[in-house]
Amino acid sequence: MKTSGGAHVISLLHDDALVVRVSDPLLAMTNAWLPSHVERMISPAAPVRAVIDVVDVHELPASADESSESPLVLFAGVRARATDDERISLRGSSAVRGEIVLGETRARIAVPRIEVTSEPTTDVRTHPHSAAGELYSMLTLSAAFLIGRLGSALVHAGAVVDPDGRAWLLAGDTHAGKTTTCVSLVDAGWSFLADDQVVLRHDDAGEIIAEGWPRHAHLDEGWSSAVVTGSRGAVDMRARWGERWMRRAPLGGVLFPSVAADQPTHVAELHAATSFSGLLRQSPWLIADRGAAASVMALLQCAAERPAFALSLGRDSYARGDVLAARLAPAVSGRRG
Repeated sequence: MKTSGGAHVISLLHDDALVVRVSDPLLAMTNAWLPSHVERMISPAAPVRAVIDVVDVHELPASADESSESPLVLFAGVRARATDDERISLRGSSAVRGEIVLGETRARIAVPRIEVTSEPTTDVRTHPHSAAGELYSMLTLSAAFLIGRLGSALVHAGAVVDPDGRAWLLAGDTHAGKTTTCVSLVDAGWSFLADDQVVLRHDDAGEIIAEGWPRHAHLDEGWSSAVVTGSRGAVDMRARWGERWMRRAPLGGVLFPSVAADQPTHVAELHAATSFSGLLRQSPWLIADRGAAASVMALLQCAAERPAFALSLGRDSYARGDVLAARLAPAVSGRRG
């Protein structure tokens, strides 16, 4: 749908609490970030509570030099700095500029038209400091801060759903094995929410619900042949395993994958404090907003109190979802032996 002003209005959450409004010339650049399940809104089922506006502008006004100021968060080359208690500026090396107004739960990202026309399809993976790459990072930061103000948490994590319908976060740094674990388990019959970004929220009954933001997964090109090539390609998980995608599921626990190729795949139980520290690491934006930090940390602490395990990935389970599922079965079923 387009509004009368020519903007596409796109809902990011199941209850339409957060939307992105994108001016028409920027839709191609924004599509690289938008989760694959998003819907253009026609009439929201519930009042919109937070908005990210992505607009094209002829030129940007001159801004104060911020080079000497320490950022609250540095994310993929984008610096997030507090201009006052309720405003955060977003700056990178390109001409794209962003501002988040926390108290009004809104953000605005402005892209000069010269950037819109020069690189609408730049691959953000290979050009993270381009206008397209920095738009991608600013969208992530804007969504993360606004979701925090909604009392929820955006976590850098994947999520799979076990045969009993419970979501398991796959939390870890880049190249920890989140995508490989997700794809392998889905290939073995599990369901999935997403492979890289998940929103945690409380439902009306107080249950923690994981809601996935699926995008194309970036997987080693040799995975289907159980070969490690070191070269990654994009996999559309929803196109390949669409019947196994779920939008939301109650949280069952947390898995922290890591790769130890020369060791057998094994699972080790983690203390809640270790799980909490790991979840905080994958939610770096929450500590930058004092107005939301307490409630978001409480949510992550509740998540960390669910069963948590370190998942060490050996070569024996690479592209062998059946082996991986068998190793995980005692943990996810509540057995410890």
